[in-house]
Amino acid sequence: MTKKVAYHICLILMFFSINLICNAQSVNDLEQKVNKLQNEIKTSQNLLKKTSKNKETTIREVELLQAQIKKRDDLIKTYDKQLAILNKETKGYKNDINNLQNELEKNRKEYADLLVIHYRNRNNLNNLLFIFSSKDFNQAVRRMRYLQQFNDLLKHKMAEIDDTKTEIKQRIDKNEEDKKRIENLNNTQKKERDELNKDKKTLNDKLAKLKKEEKNIKNDIAKKEKETKDLQAKIKKIIEEELAKRKADATIDTKLAANFESNKGKLPWPVASGVVTKKYGKTAHPTQSKVVVMNNGIDISTEQGSNALCVFDGQVSTVFNTGTTNVVMVRHGTYFTLYANLDKVYVKSGDKVKTGQKLGLIHTGASDNVTTLHFEVWNDKNNTNPETWLK
Repeated sequence: MTKKVAYHICLILMFFSINLICNAQSVNDLEQKVNKLQNEIKTSQNLLKKTSKNKETTIREVELLQAQIKKRDDLIKTYDKQLAILNKETKGYKNDINNLQNELEKNRKEYADLLVIHYRNRNNLNNLLFIFSSKDFNQAVRRMRYLQQFNDLLKHKMAEIDDTKTEIKQRIDKNEEDKKRIENLNNTQKKERDELNKDKKTLNDKLAKLKKEEKNIKNDIAKKEKETKDLQAKIKKIIEEELAKRKADATIDTKLAANFESNKGKLPWPVASGVVTKKYGKTAHPTQSKVVVMNNGIDISTEQGSNALCVFDGQVSTVFNTGTTNVVMVRHGTYFTLYANLDKVYVKSGDKVKTGQKLGLIHTGASDNVTTLHFEVWNDKNNTNPETWLK
């Protein structure tokens, strides 16, 4: 009976420990995501304050607001996941506490029964008589062992009761702690929902203002599309030239390419801090719902005076001017990273560069006061989503 009870307690504690470790890991992961989203929202708020100093509403401002709304929405969903885990934990604690209390009652009853037996045989003389009244030596030895085992059983049962009491207290304390966390999370989430509604209202107001500028916006779209096509044509030509050089030169650094590829999802951001305001691929224009914009990379809005940072060791493939700003391409074996919309450039073609090295000063728009880096990742002739490469 005693072994069975101990076995049950071990099973309960083992299940609880495994469940607690898994949930703790999930909560920690979500906590890291919360911190990341909160920092990004804070960055976008700072950038919005600077763009809002302008009298006219700009498309960049709308892009920042849209990005901020997306981050807030993600943050609220992350809070939902945290609350689901914590609520599940508190429910589990209640079940564990009930199970442990049942085991505690069983142990107490067994201990009480043992005490009754001990009371009846409390006289040491009785123990001696019990041993000396043995028929032979072997029986005496067995009786001595029995008495020793009985005393050990009493101590073991008392220790089991104390351990179970401790476990119950720990569960109750953790349950109360999680209840407070749930309350705080609910309050934080409510505040975040209020801020999200404010952001949406502000966005709608700004979109309404921009509708009056629809003609100018369409002209701007056409101009940007031409600039983008020209840039992409130039990039493809440069990459083709690089591929041609590679065929003629067998010394291409395949090890560097493999290292770059193995770091997918771990590369540092090409800016010290920032917010992605234009995603990779086809996306709807921020103000013209029927207009689809193609982006071969991502646009990251950052603080004025920020520099473009190299995301991995490599060699500068080329530096060229688009007519208004500069572009730096860095080769990492068979991979290329591209940093566009730069005012000043600190490197030249052929330079070896290191991870985190400053490549150039990012351009700040005169009309919108927004500082934006355009960043791309290529594997030979194929461009890929940069966000999948960044940590």
